[in-house]
Amino acid sequence: MACDPLSYSGVDSSKWECAKEVVRSEYGITIESDHGEATERGFTLEWSYDANAEQLQIQCTKKPFVVPCGMVNGRIEDAAGKCGITAS
Repeated sequence: MACDPLSYSGVDSSKWECAKEVVRSEYGITIESDHGEATERGFTLEWSYDANAEQLQIQCTKKPFVVPCGMVNGRIEDAAGKCGITAS
C-alpha cells in the first residue's frame, strides 16, 4: 500500500543536495536524478524534483505491511527538516 505523497516548495538546489545526502547516509538510498525510484530494505521511494519551480514531491509506494504510513512519512519529514525543507 502506498503512503500519501509529501510535497515541498522552496526547495533550492542546496536544500535538494542536502536532502539527497541525508537520505543516502541515513537510509542507504542513493538519489542520482531529479526524478526516480529506489528500493532499499523493503521500502520503495519515488521522487520528483523541479529545480525551476523549487518543488519536491516524495512518496513511499511500497513498504512492509507492519510499518504504518504515519511512521514512514514522519521519517521523511524529519529528514527534510534537517535540510530546512518544510511541507508546502
